[in-house]
Amino acid sequence: VQYSAYVGVGGLFSIVKLFCGGVLFWFMVKFGLGRKLLTTFPSFFSFGLFSKAGPTMKQIENTCFSLTFFGEGYSDGTDPSQGRPNAKICTQVIGAEPGYVATVSAMVQAAVTLLNELHSLPRRGGVYTPGAAFYKTSLIDRLHNYGIKFSVTKLPVAHYQ
Repeated sequence: VQYSAYVGVGGLFSIVKLFCGGVLFWFMVKFGLGRKLLTTFPSFFSFGLFSKAGPTMKQIENTCFSLTFFGEGYSDGTDPSQGRPNAKICTQVIGAEPGYVATVSAMVQAAVTLLNELHSLPRRGGVYTPGAAFYKTSLIDRLHNYGIKFSVTKLPVAHYQ
């Protein structure tokens, strides 16, 4: 499995700001005084994005996440050893605030699934990834009920060039 991550930053001006901020941050963390300033005044150095107090309830309520995944692979019946991938798919995961709401929901629902659906989990083997472990369970349905939505936005299209 090959994986690449990309982040959209919103244009050239945003790239310049991100670069300048990154250089400033890199320079400050090199020195004790810089680290002290960053930890003492996080709101100032993050332009208000971070604070020692954490987010307000209003910020938590008004925050959400959206992840889009683009995949390439092989259509059913295609032999992967016979050349390049011939199918694409696009999926999306959308949910409430990721740090304080969605993570808690996901962890609790995963735990409930482990407790209630032991018969659906793999019986043999060693350490499983979450996808393999929860494959035959109702975890996705549980997450949907708690506001974490998984969807296929574009079905696989075979035989593209």
